[in-house]
Amino acid sequence: MKSGDVTIRISAATAICPSPTPNFRLALVVLSVGVASHFMLYLDSVMDNLLPAARPFLMTVYKNKEEADIAWEVMVSSRIYGLAFGCFISIYFSKLHGRKYPVVLGTALDLIGILLTLLTVHIRLGMVAATVGRFINGCGQGIVQTAGTVMLAELPPHHGRGLALATLTVWACLGELAGMVISLEEILGNPSSWHIAMGIPLILLVPAFYILISAPENKRYHPPVYKEDDSKKALLVIQKAVYTDENGNRKKYEENDDAPIDPDQSTIGFARERFKNGQFVRPLLLGLFVQSFVHLDDWLWISYSTHIFGKFGMTMGTAQRASLFMSLPQAFISLGLLSCFEDFTRRSLLLLPTLFSVFIGILAILAVNFGKVLAGMPVASTLAILAAMDLSAAAVSGESAYAIVPELFLPDDKILGTAIVGIAQNVFGGVLTAVLLTAVNKAGTTLVLIPFIVTNTVYVVVNYLYLPETSKKTAHEVSENFSKDLPGKQLFETLRNTFQLLTLQVIVVILTFRTGLQVYWGLANYFT
Repeated sequence: MKSGDVTIRISAATAICPSPTPNFRLALVVLSVGVASHFMLYLDSVMDNLLPAARPFLMTVYKNKEEADIAWEVMVSSRIYGLAFGCFISIYFSKLHGRKYPVVLGTALDLIGILLTLLTVHIRLGMVAATVGRFINGCGQGIVQTAGTVMLAELPPHHGRGLALATLTVWACLGELAGMVISLEEILGNPSSWHIAMGIPLILLVPAFYILISAPENKRYHPPVYKEDDSKKALLVIQKAVYTDENGNRKKYEENDDAPIDPDQSTIGFARERFKNGQFVRPLLLGLFVQSFVHLDDWLWISYSTHIFGKFGMTMGTAQRASLFMSLPQAFISLGLLSCFEDFTRRSLLLLPTLFSVFIGILAILAVNFGKVLAGMPVASTLAILAAMDLSAAAVSGESAYAIVPELFLPDDKILGTAIVGIAQNVFGGVLTAVLLTAVNKAGTTLVLIPFIVTNTVYVVVNYLYLPETSKKTAHEVSENFSKDLPGKQLFETLRNTFQLLTLQVIVVILTFRTGLQVYWGLANYFT
């Protein structure tokens, strides 16, 4: 053991902690984090189909359709900005308070935000309340998504870490599916009850909030030093005693060797220090690439499938139902994958489905241009089937990506790295969804799918060459794949030296030229 490590001795562990209980408690914490973070995608999915139902109410508040549409767009988009802001401030809260406090705070903000949206039709400034509420909810999700993801990477034993992280994608798929179902006209997508649809997540969020309040803090975060009693409590509550050795000590592969974060160091100072280390910058660049580009097709089909199906002949009602059935397979596949997630490598689950998406994209282009992929079937129906297959592949690769990103970083870098990746992903997704509809309308579906196919191909090649395997490995084992030198350091130094040399040469030339001119004018004046 290293100096400063604390030996945690647990006597009579079997009697203290019956075997089913810790796993059950851990499962509750894992599921609650997923509800408070990725299930909140329900709030984006449900809004796609609620606008027609909300139109009568909006026309009583605003003068014309244009103003109503602008107000609706502002309300919908406010959650995206809140999400990015929440990811950012989670760095500060996690630096000072560990994991549990930010997760509980974020869940509370989720609740407050949803409650505000329920006031939409009941108060005079209802749309303002809904806009603020969605921003607050986005902040809450951003905090939980960042701190909660890291929490799931640290609480379970290492062989269950990937499974815990994979549940996040399952919750995202279930949230998107639930939003599409609830927003159907036959359920809550009608003028009399559309606002209630925005409050459905409370059914799961309230018990999740209670569970997270009762959860222990991560054993690593009891600053300024490890506290043995708190550490023992954390282990007993969420992990089985089988993960201790014959002396009652935590097994080495379950232990993080790093010292806790220095509470006296500022968040900005810590970030500056880490950006000077290649073992943070290199996995950060890789994580940004892995998570931002992992499901490009998902942005297209989830956001605008109804519009695309309608362009190729489906009625609006049929297109809405086609979008719903399109989302069903990915939810079941992502849920079923949990039973065997750890039986596959992270790289295989990331790369093979992405290759499959390339193949599906090519078939979709053929269907749009020739209509002969599935003989006798209309183009819109063919696209719906291909989109369902594409989303199923995206669900598998997405589960792997969400597990990989926090596993790339050293323990003390997880929050900072995961937050930056989350911010970048949401900003990129917001920009992409903002331009996709215009691109589909002006350029056509084919010209939109071609860049996706090219990007997915590049994604596979780059990750095959540079992405290390993280499954069942400790953070330090993964970090051995990354040099401490900053990427491009040699190139940067060469360019800097070249620039300095050229600058020096230019200065010398200028000084020589000016000196020559002065000597010339001096001699000319002397002889005249």
